[in-house]
Amino acid sequence: MPETPRKLQSWLIDQLTVLAEAFAEPLTAVRLRVYAADLVDLSRPQLEVALRRAMRELKFFPKIAELRELAGSGKSEHNAEMRAAWDHLINFVERYVQSDVNGHYIIDQGCRTSPPPQLSQRILDTVRRTGHWRAYKCMTNEDFPFQQKRFFEEYAAWKAVEQIMPTKLLTEMPKLKELIAKPLDQPRPNAGKVMQTGKAPTFNVKSIPAPLTETQRRDRRVILRQQAELLSCAKNPSPGGAVSCSAHNSENE
Repeated sequence: MPETPRKLQSWLIDQLTVLAEAFAEPLTAVRLRVYAADLVDLSRPQLEVALRRAMRELKFFPKIAELRELAGSGKSEHNAEMRAAWDHLINFVERYVQSDVNGHYIIDQGCRTSPPPQLSQRILDTVRRTGHWRAYKCMTNEDFPFQQKRFFEEYAAWKAVEQIMPTKLLTEMPKLKELIAKPLDQPRPNAGKVMQTGKAPTFNVKSIPAPLTETQRRDRRVILRQQAELLSCAKNPSPGGAVSCSAHNSENE
């Protein structure tokens, strides 16, 4: 016959007192009652395992959560929670996840009058990190064990991921804001004018000169020849100061 809670609680208080003596831990009557009230839901074999492991494996008097972990209750409860979440997800995918015209898998209530049930944020985040809806809707018998294992791993790590992501965003947000506010290139000279007037500056386009005619080219050659002779006479003047230059003489004539 199973023990009554009162009898199990009395036995547990005695065992906790022995454990406290082994660790030289002073315990008050109130603290003993708190420990016993939080551990009495476990069976006596589980408590015996937890107390024996605490005596042999720990260096300090254990907390209530540590005793529950040593009893295996925390792990079993966590595994049961993950399997319940998996079963709920598979049932949801079979009933409400469908492929649209573009081949994307989305939540669709179909012809049902009631909307689909709301999944927890933990399940939705786990689905997003493990292949989205397609990975579960198109899962074969060969894929089942690998997809389930991947779901359990991500589901178990969800709390740690959720604690890291907000901290990472808070640390990187100032750098991101600085990067967004920083101009990509140096300001252009006319950028201020554009900002003030709202219009792009205008430029004067030079016209392309028309090609010279034969007469204009001949006159141009004569003028250039005369200018060359004048420059030569200026560099090499004749004795006595007189300028003897055919170009000069022809100009005077």
